[in-house]
Amino acid sequence: MGPFWTFILLYPEIFLAIICFFWFSLFRLIRQRQKSNLPVNWPVFGMLPFLVQNLHYIHDKVADVLREAGCTFMVSGPWFLNMNFLITCDPATVNHCFNANFKNYPKGSEFAEMFDILGDGLLVADSESWEYQRRMAMYIFAARTFRSFAMSTIARKTGSVLLPYLDHMAKFGSEVELEGVFMRFSLDVTYSTVFAADLDCLSVSSPIPVFGQATKEAEEAVLFRHVVPPSVWKLLRLLNVGTEKKLANAKVVIDQFIYEEIAKRKAQASDGLQGDILSMYMKWSIHESAHKQKDERFLRDTAVGFIFAGKDLIAVTLTWFFYMMCKHPHVEARILQELKGLQSSTWPGDLHVFEWDTLRSAIYLQAALLETLRLFPATPFEEKEALVDDVLPNGTKVSRNTRIIFSLYAMGRIEGIWGKDCMEFKPERWVSKSGRLRHEPSYKFLSFNTGPRSCLGKELSLSNMKIIVASIIHNFKVELVDGHEVMPQSSVILHTQNGMMVRLKRRDAA
Repeated sequence: MGPFWTFILLYPEIFLAIICFFWFSLFRLIRQRQKSNLPVNWPVFGMLPFLVQNLHYIHDKVADVLREAGCTFMVSGPWFLNMNFLITCDPATVNHCFNANFKNYPKGSEFAEMFDILGDGLLVADSESWEYQRRMAMYIFAARTFRSFAMSTIARKTGSVLLPYLDHMAKFGSEVELEGVFMRFSLDVTYSTVFAADLDCLSVSSPIPVFGQATKEAEEAVLFRHVVPPSVWKLLRLLNVGTEKKLANAKVVIDQFIYEEIAKRKAQASDGLQGDILSMYMKWSIHESAHKQKDERFLRDTAVGFIFAGKDLIAVTLTWFFYMMCKHPHVEARILQELKGLQSSTWPGDLHVFEWDTLRSAIYLQAALLETLRLFPATPFEEKEALVDDVLPNGTKVSRNTRIIFSLYAMGRIEGIWGKDCMEFKPERWVSKSGRLRHEPSYKFLSFNTGPRSCLGKELSLSNMKIIVASIIHNFKVELVDGHEVMPQSSVILHTQNGMMVRLKRRDAA
């Protein structure tokens, strides 16, 4: 007889007590789960079952948890797997970590490793490297040459590519997966802005380019890294299998395209200052390490960062914006009324494109975009890592190396932050009584980040989106296909789960 059975026979009361304890604990946890939205902290597995069970609608479930927990909650992962993290949507905590104590909350080495596709670029850099790249990016975005080039690119692409494509679909009465259209178009625009070259992503007959497919597979691999223990994806990376193999292959494709563009630009050796990002970075010099910005690896990381940051924000926001227009036709009608009388340029096919200067007065249009970002932030969460032990404004103690997740998605859905009508789509909340845009603190509206890491491309992105949505709304009526359900995808980017199927009709006035 083995020692286990011997122990049971000699001390049956101890064994019975252990069994009763586990059954009582299990019963208590089940009852707790039935009465609350908060995840159950199971023995051994922690709260992993909650994450797995709700994976397909995790953003809404996290919002429920934070709503009940008072905006801050500690998530316990499986024992011994180092998956514990703090999740919050408290504006005071955001301000504390992103502004008041910025240096104590870097992105962290874990974040940089998860997003290693970005290299050492601005989006993942910390400390001196971040400061250097931030100064450089500020100079580029403030340059009139770049801003003029970027704005002319979006207007040209809208008139020559996007609107003709939508017009073709409208003439044939075809169903259109609108998010896919915006993803292709946004990638095309971003690539042109970075390299002054065309990918021709949005062609009626052509499949998505290899470069576009590679960026999509890279995003999927990064999502997988977020939902499994680090040891799992690191093992897959070591073995070069599964999603890690796809990521490695995608990186090869992305690098090949970018290094070819860098080589072309160096071979041109143009003396004239061009406005695309690559040209600006290659010619930039303000008494900083001149050799550094010419390093090909540095240029590669910079280009990848701009492409990944630019294409997703615009495409995802446009998708959710038109979903809101389909659900709130009175908002669309008010935007159409606001566009009346504004000057536009005419393109072949009698298609009209608005320029940025003429849209400065379109306050309600911008309010509708901001309201879309409040409810559907393109990046539904941000991450930080505590550098030292700290105490948050609500009294929560944070130990060194604690991973903190800030849920932007939940922040827009908390009554204590946005009021009793927080779940309603109301662009009016962004318009003051005087008819001007209402300012909200960036630590309350985090779609463009806040503090020293605030998005340098905020105004440019909003300008681009205003040009696109104004031109589409003026020329077309977008209608959601009956029975098609649109839901957020559980991803690092707030894509839709099943796309957004629509039909397009030319407006009589267009």
